[in-house]
Amino acid sequence: MAARIRGKDWSSTVLGPRPQWPLELTTTLGLILDSAFPQSLLWGDDFVTFFNDAYTVILGKKPDALGRPYREIWAEAWDEVSGIVNAAMRGEASFHENLPLELDRGSGPQKGWWTFSVSPVRYANDEVGGVLVTAWETTKLVLAEREAVRQAKELERFSALVPEMLWVTRVPNHVAWANQRMIDFLGVDPTTIGDDWPSIVHQDDVQAIRLRFEKALSRRTTFESRHRLRRNDGQFRWVLVRSEPVLDADGEIEGWYSAATDVHDWHLAMESIHSKEELFETFAHSSHNVLWIVDLETQQIEYLAGDTTHLWGEQTASQLRSWNDWLETVHPDDRDRQIDFLPRLQAGELICEEYRVVGGDGQIRKIRETLFAVPDREGSIRSVGGIAERIDAQDHQQIYLVGLEPGEEARLAGRFWRRGYKPRTFETIEQFVKIATALQAGCILFSVPSAPNSLGRILGALGNRRRSFRIIALTPEHGNAQEVRSLMKMGAFDVLPGTGGGEEQLLRAVREALHAVTEREEASAPGAQSARERLAALSPREREVLSRLLTGLSSKLIAKELGLSPRTIEVHRANIKDKLQVGTMSEAMALAASAGLA
Repeated sequence: MAARIRGKDWSSTVLGPRPQWPLELTTTLGLILDSAFPQSLLWGDDFVTFFNDAYTVILGKKPDALGRPYREIWAEAWDEVSGIVNAAMRGEASFHENLPLELDRGSGPQKGWWTFSVSPVRYANDEVGGVLVTAWETTKLVLAEREAVRQAKELERFSALVPEMLWVTRVPNHVAWANQRMIDFLGVDPTTIGDDWPSIVHQDDVQAIRLRFEKALSRRTTFESRHRLRRNDGQFRWVLVRSEPVLDADGEIEGWYSAATDVHDWHLAMESIHSKEELFETFAHSSHNVLWIVDLETQQIEYLAGDTTHLWGEQTASQLRSWNDWLETVHPDDRDRQIDFLPRLQAGELICEEYRVVGGDGQIRKIRETLFAVPDREGSIRSVGGIAERIDAQDHQQIYLVGLEPGEEARLAGRFWRRGYKPRTFETIEQFVKIATALQAGCILFSVPSAPNSLGRILGALGNRRRSFRIIALTPEHGNAQEVRSLMKMGAFDVLPGTGGGEEQLLRAVREALHAVTEREEASAPGAQSARERLAALSPREREVLSRLLTGLSSKLIAKELGLSPRTIEVHRANIKDKLQVGTMSEAMALAASAGLA
């Protein structure tokens, strides 16, 4: 490129003959010509363009660009970059990362991404004479990052489908990734455990695991183990673990892909139970699942165990005596698929099916069932059985601990784990607010002193999903009636002492809150049209007050913003509840949110 610049006749250009060029131009030009990084230099008000050899890759098949105005070379992108270049001529340097541009490099317009810096080049008198552009195409990087994000989302979706706990280990004793099922089982993210992994394994199994792992490590083979793992409630459960080594180019292990299946119930059953009925009984009482056995000759149900009421309702469950009784409970639209089940099962087929049943209460429930043959001692199939589970029931067990002291947070989290709930902790209100809209419905416990206007910020972050949560405030001012009344007016479901009070008091409040969430989720919510009709009864001033309550503002702040007295705001709040026909402001805000009031 240096030879091309020296060989070009510049006398007819705005720059004139090369010997007349200013020192700043020739000095900067010498710098970019010696650079291996793609650079261009735009000089003067016409942005006469110079560039080095590395920059020719960016130009592609464009006509000779040397000495031409920059706006002509990149005419197709001038609208996007002109402001950047002009700002540099005014002395403003800038840096742009992964900027999308559609450029024609000789093969038609193509979209790409570019990272570049733009710097002014000054004369000795500090005036700007030109612009130095250092650029690099990042299209492949951007596309690779997008593909990585897509693949990560695919992995997350896939891992949610399988019943196993999955994790990836990159270096010894360090988990790099785990699926949500693994996190839920342990009650802690495995990526934070590190060398402390023995703390989640039964102490009697640790040494055996070490020996098996060292053997697999030395032989570069699959690691398999059946041992006890501590669940989030403190109970140790038997799991079956299988880990496949990941080898690098040199054949050395650089990580492990692992899966664990909870086999606790089956492990105990195989140790202590010898009859099929006892095996089914034990498994049935570990969940809502229903286990049954039908005699093929009489088609009578000879064994039925588990939570039958959960699947069919109390009235229907008590009347199930035969295969035909069961068939009658199947939804008419799904019944045709069930008619040939018995012959297929007698032939030894394994059947997996999803269908609907209609209980005596008229409620339609969705069932997933696995049906199988039950051979006798001689191998003859005289009975068939099935395991059925309800897959449409909502079970809200999520508890969110927000802004609590570390010691208190650990104490409450452990208490909830032992009771079968699913606690999740947030050190600050800010952490909770960032992801509030993506959380599952549940109960929120927050510490009132954790941040100013904590309740208002939580309600504001939840937006129109606030009706899917119940909030319990923990405050040292529990004895202050005015403080409690203020929190309840703002939308708290309950207010307890800062330590949560006694264990029974706290658990009772949480149970009531989660029950209220479940009832709200299952109930038929009033339509948006009905909500809008109720809102139409409000005066303009009442709508202003309600919209500000939705953002989490207190009555005092609303009064200040609207230029009214706090007493007047309280009158408006009372009128709002009367006109909307609700009992609390929390219900009023939920109704307003459902109607789309901003």
